[in-house]
Amino acid sequence: MDSSLLLEYFDENINYIDTAYYNPIVGKDALLKHWLLHTNSSPLSTFSSDNYQIAIDDIVSTPNKVYVMYHLESADGETVKDSTHITFYYVSDDKIQRVFDVAEPDSPKPGDSGLNLLKTVSSLIGDENIAMTSDTGIESTASVGKKSAIESYFEAWTKGDMKAAISSFTADCQIRDLQYDDAFSGRDEFEKHLLRVKDCLPSSFAFVVDDLAVTKSKAGVLWHVENNGDPLSFTRGCSFYTFDEKSGLINSGFEIPEKAPPKMGYLNTLKSKFEAEPIRFIPATIWVAYMYILFISDGILPGANALSLEQRTWEEVRDLSLNFFLVSPALNLPFSPVVHPMLEGVFNLLLAWAAMFAGFLSDERKDKPNLLPFGPMLVGMQFLTSGFLLPYLFTRSVETNSQVYKEDIDGEIQTLVAEWKPLGSLLAFVGTSSILWGLFARPEFGDFNERYASFGDLLSIDRVGSSFIVDLVIFAAFQSWFVDDDLKRRGIEQNDQSILRNVAKYVPFFGLATYLTVRPPLPPSESIDR
Repeated sequence: MDSSLLLEYFDENINYIDTAYYNPIVGKDALLKHWLLHTNSSPLSTFSSDNYQIAIDDIVSTPNKVYVMYHLESADGETVKDSTHITFYYVSDDKIQRVFDVAEPDSPKPGDSGLNLLKTVSSLIGDENIAMTSDTGIESTASVGKKSAIESYFEAWTKGDMKAAISSFTADCQIRDLQYDDAFSGRDEFEKHLLRVKDCLPSSFAFVVDDLAVTKSKAGVLWHVENNGDPLSFTRGCSFYTFDEKSGLINSGFEIPEKAPPKMGYLNTLKSKFEAEPIRFIPATIWVAYMYILFISDGILPGANALSLEQRTWEEVRDLSLNFFLVSPALNLPFSPVVHPMLEGVFNLLLAWAAMFAGFLSDERKDKPNLLPFGPMLVGMQFLTSGFLLPYLFTRSVETNSQVYKEDIDGEIQTLVAEWKPLGSLLAFVGTSSILWGLFARPEFGDFNERYASFGDLLSIDRVGSSFIVDLVIFAAFQSWFVDDDLKRRGIEQNDQSILRNVAKYVPFFGLATYLTVRPPLPPSESIDR
């Protein structure tokens, strides 16, 4: 289903908390981005038809509040292990205004470790904004003046009266605290659990109900833990209970506390991308090796590692930066330093190549967000080239649209740069000039043989220069990763334009420059009946 169609059910100022992530999602635009970014990895996002589907286990609903307990199933109907969730919805004016979702911990279950953690961090007070307090009060279909078993249970908990708390349950109750592997069977076993929980927690701790929806047969509860009246971070949770029809006591329940950090939402999304496309391991592995070799290792590349902060290294970086795109030496500006022309040529060719990826800024759009936004990563390529290119490649979202319009690109500047026809030609000129500069500029460095030999001597002791050569190889190997998706969003099928496609993918630098110059433009939306 199109994620954007789901937005009509939500309020403009929706506050959407998925506890797999650190921060709440506020507003419909942020919500749509979350859904698109975490498709197939977060149950509160969306799934493709050949992936998972949500199976609802139970619902409790009052006029403004809904609690849903559900689990995930594979496409063939098999239950996904450790996939139980409870979600709270607050609805007003026929729009969902607040959402809170908490997930079952993965196996092996943490057991008492969560309690021990709470006790350890009791001095760390949470931000009051993370507690989902209700402005409308507790809502229940129970008779006025008569407390439900749920209300009695939490009230007794707050007072520390475990005997009163356990009296809210039937003798044969079945309670699943999903921090543990097995259910607590019967009132006596559950009482032992409650007493153990009480012993683990300081007397200053209290479980506070944020929202409650109760009917005659079941109830949903949203809660958090406080220390001396202040909310503790990452201690929220949801519970779902059913009642015995005759006694009104609780006879079954599911309790899911919020997982303590580290939150795994973004890591799960990244994991799903690698599972769907194992080829992502190639740039990921090369990136790890690149960062280690460049910054940490000694002996693999010439020169001292980058973390040694060798003065000569930083002076070289400064001098090359002053001669950016050869403007300063070409104009013979007085502050322009003298640098080996071949090193200058390689450096500026590399930066022109990195700038050429700006032609693919349409890879970042409102309907195609990426884990690492392409704009900042493109800027980073001007400083650490492959150090930014490779992580973008192994984290980027797959292109799903077969037709994209100029207006779909985020930002006027991005649109202008991405679709600017002279971009390829201009950067090809810079690249060609860089090559010619390396071969013929600064005659004091001698003819080709002399300057080539001195350049080799320089590289044999220079970490920066040798890393530029590595970057050129990486750029040549991975420029093709942008091309197929770029043609796809221009409405070109996989088997069409094969000559242009192959030139762009397999001819280093100049093939990409040619592609950016002659590729079909993205049409404006008004030119096509959408």
